[in-house]
Amino acid sequence: MRKGTLAALLGLACIAFASTLAAQTTGTVRGTIKKPDGTAAAGAKVTLAGEAILGGTREVTAGSTGAYLFTGVPVGVYSVTVEAADLQAQTLQGVRVSLNATAVLDFDLAATFSEEVVVSGAAPLVDTASSSSSVNYGSEFIKDLPTRRNFYDMIALSPGISQSSEESDRQIAYGSNMQSSAWHVDGLDTSAPETGASWWYINPETIEEVQVLGIGAPAEFGNMLGAAFNVVTKSGTNQFRGSINAFLQTDSLTDSSIDLPDTDFPEFERDKYHDFTGTLGGPLVRDKWWFFVAAQTWRDGHTDPGADPAFTPINSADRYDAKLTGAFGDRNLVDFKLHYEDWSYPDAADAFTTPDALSGERGTNPAWSAGYQRVLTKSNTLDVKYAGWWSDDIHDSQTGSTATPFVDYSPPGGGPPTFSGSPVFPWEYETWRNQFDVKLTHFAEDFLGGDHDFRFGVQYNRGLAETFVAPGPAGYYVYRYEYYPGYPYYYRYEHTPYVYGGDQDAYSAFVDDTWRLGDKLTLNLGVRYDRHDARIPAYPELGFGFEPTGGTIPGVDPLLEWREISPRLGFAYAPGEDGKTVIRGSFGVYYDGNVSGNWDYPPPNREPGRLFWVEPGTFEIIELLAEFSTPAVGVDPDLDPPRTLQYALGFERQLGKHYAVGFEAIYKDTKDLVGWQILDDGVYEPFEFVDPVSGRVFTLLNQIEEPTKRKGNGPGFTAAGLIPEYYQDYRGATVSFRRRYADGWSLMSSYTWSESEGLIPRMLSQSQFNPFYGSREGSDPNNFIHADQLLQGDREHMFRVQGNFDLPWQMYFGGVVNLQSGAPHNRQTRVPGLNQGLVTVIMEPASDDRRKPFQSLVDLSLGRRFKLGDRGTIKLDLQLLNALNEDANQFFETLVLQPGDSFLPSDFIFPRRLMVRAGWEF
Repeated sequence: MRKGTLAALLGLACIAFASTLAAQTTGTVRGTIKKPDGTAAAGAKVTLAGEAILGGTREVTAGSTGAYLFTGVPVGVYSVTVEAADLQAQTLQGVRVSLNATAVLDFDLAATFSEEVVVSGAAPLVDTASSSSSVNYGSEFIKDLPTRRNFYDMIALSPGISQSSEESDRQIAYGSNMQSSAWHVDGLDTSAPETGASWWYINPETIEEVQVLGIGAPAEFGNMLGAAFNVVTKSGTNQFRGSINAFLQTDSLTDSSIDLPDTDFPEFERDKYHDFTGTLGGPLVRDKWWFFVAAQTWRDGHTDPGADPAFTPINSADRYDAKLTGAFGDRNLVDFKLHYEDWSYPDAADAFTTPDALSGERGTNPAWSAGYQRVLTKSNTLDVKYAGWWSDDIHDSQTGSTATPFVDYSPPGGGPPTFSGSPVFPWEYETWRNQFDVKLTHFAEDFLGGDHDFRFGVQYNRGLAETFVAPGPAGYYVYRYEYYPGYPYYYRYEHTPYVYGGDQDAYSAFVDDTWRLGDKLTLNLGVRYDRHDARIPAYPELGFGFEPTGGTIPGVDPLLEWREISPRLGFAYAPGEDGKTVIRGSFGVYYDGNVSGNWDYPPPNREPGRLFWVEPGTFEIIELLAEFSTPAVGVDPDLDPPRTLQYALGFERQLGKHYAVGFEAIYKDTKDLVGWQILDDGVYEPFEFVDPVSGRVFTLLNQIEEPTKRKGNGPGFTAAGLIPEYYQDYRGATVSFRRRYADGWSLMSSYTWSESEGLIPRMLSQSQFNPFYGSREGSDPNNFIHADQLLQGDREHMFRVQGNFDLPWQMYFGGVVNLQSGAPHNRQTRVPGLNQGLVTVIMEPASDDRRKPFQSLVDLSLGRRFKLGDRGTIKLDLQLLNALNEDANQFFETLVLQPGDSFLPSDFIFPRRLMVRAGWEF
């Protein structure tokens, strides 16, 4: 053991005590250099050259074992040149460095007998240094693919990913819940504190690379049970480059195959669609300061089948980005980023909601970051970053209506509930996150029998979310329900406006070691420590109209304290001599992020809700029926963070120069999800209930005395018995095949088989565990009958293909194929006559026999380039989206059925449509 290395490790370890670094924005190049006799080429000079590097090149010297390492390499394409005294120089061109990936380039030098040897396109396709499996989409691959103009659909085409609905940011990664993935943009953690989802969108023209890191993620990545979704955006270079693009759709270019019966508006209608983008990047000072700026304006208006196209809400977003990258001397790099977004997403019209009751959301999203990198020595690099973002979200009537919301749970003729007047729960929402990261990278050569790439990181992260909300603009809403046909009852529910939310701090630390033992075996070892502290702040007391009364509602501090240690173990073994095959295996402990939407409701000391019986038509109060007191937030004092044990084993093999095939088997064991917990201190009596559809008899629990309810890791006392914990099991296998770009075409494809089942806290929903927010789902013991089932995001079969092909006459073709099983669903009913009011009960659990329709989605594009010499290239293309005109529905209007009802489809796949793009690149 070398004393210098040991001292460096001890010194670095001393700082890794408080937190973790956010996701990387770069990759790594490493390898060994040998002389003709097989000995190490110590002292050989290695030069990495590419336009993404400030100054154009970086140099290192091979150590005593011939090993070399470049860390913090911006994603892009490079050449690597090796020079050694009395030996022939070699250059390897076309080396793609991907996000969070390692390009292993070993060189066997020959004796000097001619000029330098230059090899093109021979960089390995297989990462033989990593036990993680990931999918990386570079800008060159995705820019000509047919796209729905968001990177979420690109992520949804990765192995093991199930998207909750088309164009949604809610992704279910390898069976884990939609709130349980980590989102990063240029190292900025964009995961929202209350939702766990990515809070703001990205201009697609700014994306340099997208990575889905789903299995075997190292200790640098935490606060996730599913995947880390990482995006790095473009930077300037020494060349001025830019683009202008226009994407257009119209109703005349839309071909809807949906014909919804019993409605005046049976088809999908497109009102407008346009997306205009512009980018510009280049040098302020060559080799020293680069800039990149971008803008986007996007509008989308459509109505789904059953809705009146006379009222078509328009989704809109205006996005602006700026990035500045600079260097001080040879060892200091800095970068600054700004993002701003002004957006509005009104709900699409449907057949069951009047325009004044349709809600809309609007707000702004500013974000910022500043980073500094210092090359301390040839073996040590320091990275420091500060970043943050903020957002507001106003949710109210699209027409500005302040009328009394009205819900008809028993509409004439049956069917799903109908809504009118105004939205039932308008709100105003604010959320933000700030983070500070430090990371040290140390390359230790010939230490403990091998070469090590050590990474030590610390981070402090703070986030907050708070919501001002009321039941209707005036503090109440009215609903109608027929317990028996022909005998309707009208009710008014009210309470004063209130505010709820959560404030949280996260401290983390990690150590990762990529330990290369010889030419064949690499160990990926790491450990992560996370500390989460959360509280509910004190809030002003509100009266009707959201006016403060002058009083204060005290908060709860501390609410929870989590302390987590997450070991990660993995290996990558490269049998044979060609370095084109790798066998991977990994085990890891992963803990979920602290998603405050699971525990921040109900707020402390909220006034009781009141239920009145009212007159039909006038809604005048007849009688007070009940008061519903809401206790302060109750959380199990022994609440544990959600945890997954993840196991994976697979291999990958490069075939020839350009192909790679792989296989991976995955198992995940998840427990300690956070949901409602019912203590065994309530009083009940048996209640016999006959399923009105099947005629089966169920014994439910009729509440005599209400039990204590709080947030915990298990349901507790239920009608299905005493259930100690929520859990998930995931089993999956993935086969992948890819071809890098060569001879005019490239391809990526995968097939995933999976089974995801368990008992999760939101068992009644059609989406897989969006956070609770204000939901009481799972707080009644009868909710747990048949609740152990296939999970809502399970798709047994998923086959995906994406490819680009150059054609004669400067034409090009692109295609995306996504064939996948429909998501499973259950059947529910509402049980009247219980003392606790209407209760929803699962009559038939989700299973393979109850799935939404299989989806066959095919997108195609055909275009042509027109070269303009030094003035750039004009690109014209046609993108045929949903070429097969798939009309599968993604949701049902309700899962609650009465005799004679059937599942009514809603939220259909967007129909076949042609999008025209005209663009100019220079």
